Amino acid sequence: MERQFQLTNSKEIIAYLAQQFPNCFTLEGEAKPLKIGIFQDIISRLEGNGELSKTKLRAALRSYTMSWRYLYSIKEGANRVDLDGNPTEVINQEQMVHAQQQLKESKEKAKERFKERGKEKSKATRMLPKKSKILKIGDFVKVVVGNKPIKVQVINIEKEHIKVKVGAGMELTVKPEHIINK
Repeated sequence: MERQFQLTNSKEIIAYLAQQFPNCFTLEGEAKPLKIGIFQDIISRLEGNGELSKTKLRAALRSYTMSWRYLYSIKEGANRVDLDGNPTEVINQEQMVHAQQQLKESKEKAKERFKERGKEKSKATRMLPKKSKILKIGDFVKVVVGNKPIKVQVINIEKEHIKVKVGAGMELTVKPEHIINK
């Protein structure tokens, strides 16, 4: 009986593939290098299945093969595997160098994102008005929403966000830089 839903995100699709082809895909531990052209093999095996769109399968495979765990598995002389886990072609030096370059670039991007998040956090902390009083729960302040400040009451102060209540009773979570506190 055909299922009535379709797998939608990459994690669900990879989990499904790991269930269908456990000798090929893995969710934990060391990944196995996949046979070149495995996309077509999957399409052939799961034809008429209705759970996988080709576009989403392609995106999920890209996500899987660009993961650090997978890129670490690409070593010269190692065998790629087919859907049943049988060894196929051997990884050559060019493929290994390409995987190492992808891994290096991915790590550099992650490092940059980490630095940016750190800058944003420290910037948010510095963005509090200089001549403002210290905020306390219950204080009435103005918050910039869109391009118009509105009067709100502080109901909770967290590390990076402040919860406020608008006069109508609606609660908002805002960043400190959006508060006008004079």
